[in-house]
Amino acid sequence: MTVDRLVVDSNVLISAVLTSGGAPAKLLDHLQQTRAVLVFSEPTMEELATRLLRSRFDRYVDRATRLRFLAEIDAVAEFVGISNTVIGCRDRNDDKFLETALTADCQLIVSGDQDLLLLHPWRNIHILRPAQVMQMRTDQEQTLPPG
Repeated sequence: MTVDRLVVDSNVLISAVLTSGGAPAKLLDHLQQTRAVLVFSEPTMEELATRLLRSRFDRYVDRATRLRFLAEIDAVAEFVGISNTVIGCRDRNDDKFLETALTADCQLIVSGDQDLLLLHPWRNIHILRPAQVMQMRTDQEQTLPPG
């Protein structure tokens, strides 16, 4: 599956900042290389910013680095407007990710949130963990002819 546009849940982006060697960070590197478009809505970006800037993360990554990450994401992100429609996720707070992906015609939501993952696939949108997306990438590379 080639992904051009996707929504990445806040928990995955926060993990990418906090753990540079993990699957979320590798996924972000891959997305940057392939020039995939990260899609946000105002509510999804607000959630990312408010959670990432919590003082409990100060001991892992300094605030300046986290602010720089937010600025870099904001600079390359595509924003769509959503109406905060009730979609039906068992965690109502996750509906914003579903609505953002649906509004932006995304093929993929990357998340570690079980409430979202249980919905896979949802309205022809894949909902996968970062490691699953990276494994798909590896599998695709192995099936390409050498050259």
